[in-house]
Amino acid sequence: MFGHVFSKPENCLHLLQSILPDLGITEVEVTPQKQLNKKLLEKNVIMDLWAKNKDGKIFDVEMQTTKQKWPGEDLDQIGGTYIIFIYPFDPFGEGKYIYEGAFLLDKDNPDSQANTKTHWISINTRGYKGKITSELKDFLNYIKYGLTKDSSNFIKKIDRERLDYIRSTKWRDAKMSLDVLLADERAEARKEGRRQGRKEGREEGIVEGKLEGKLEAQRIGVKKFVQNVRELDQSDDWIMSKLIKDYGKDFSEAELKKLMLEAEQE
Repeated sequence: MFGHVFSKPENCLHLLQSILPDLGITEVEVTPQKQLNKKLLEKNVIMDLWAKNKDGKIFDVEMQTTKQKWPGEDLDQIGGTYIIFIYPFDPFGEGKYIYEGAFLLDKDNPDSQANTKTHWISINTRGYKGKITSELKDFLNYIKYGLTKDSSNFIKKIDRERLDYIRSTKWRDAKMSLDVLLADERAEARKEGRRQGRKEGREEGIVEGKLEGKLEAQRIGVKKFVQNVRELDQSDDWIMSKLIKDYGKDFSEAELKKLMLEAEQE
C-alpha cells in the first residue's frame, strides 16, 4: 500500500522533502518495490520504496509496522544512501520524532563512528521531542489518526490514491496472495508444534505427557507463526486477532501476548 502510493515521483518527492528539508531535494527517480537478492525466511526481501535524486543520492524508505532486523544487504558500501524507517510506534522509547544512527567500527565504543555516507533514520509517529517540518508532522498525524478536517491538500491527495488502490483488482490480487501465504504459515506452525509436542509427550510420560505435549505443541505453533508473519510486516493487533482465532480455546489473550513476546526474544 505504502509502496504503491509513494511510487509516484511527486508523492515520494514531497515525503522526502518533509523528512530531509536540509538536502534541498528537487526531483527523484522512483523504483517501487525493489527486490533484493538476499532472502529472508525463503522469501525475497522487498523494499517499500527505492529512489534516487539527480545528485546520485539513494533513498530507501520503509513503512515498518513491527520491529525487524535489516536483511543484511551491503548498502553501507553505496555512497550517499539514506535508509529511512517509518514506525507507528517509538522504536527506541525516547520520545524523539527522528532518530539517526551511525555505523560503529566497534559496537562497544560510541566514538568509533565510520563515515560510510550511509544515514540510518528512524521516524517515530508517536514522537514529541525535536523539530520536524509541518509537512512531516501532517504525514505522521495521518498515520496515527487517518484523514481529519485539518489534513493538508497533500494528505487528502494520498488518501484518495490509497482508496483508489484498495478498490483496484491489483490490490485484491495482492491481498489474496498474502492470505494464502499466511494460511500456509499457520498450517506449518501447527505442524511444527505437533511434532515438537509429540517429542515432549514421549519424554514426560503417557498421561501427563499427552496433555503437556499438546499444550507445548500449541505454544510452539504460536511462536512459529509470530516469527514468520513478523517478516511480512503484520501489526500486533492483526497477529493477535489470528492467534485468538486459532489458539483462543487453549490460551487466554494474556498468555498469547506473553508467547508473542517470547517469540520476539528467541
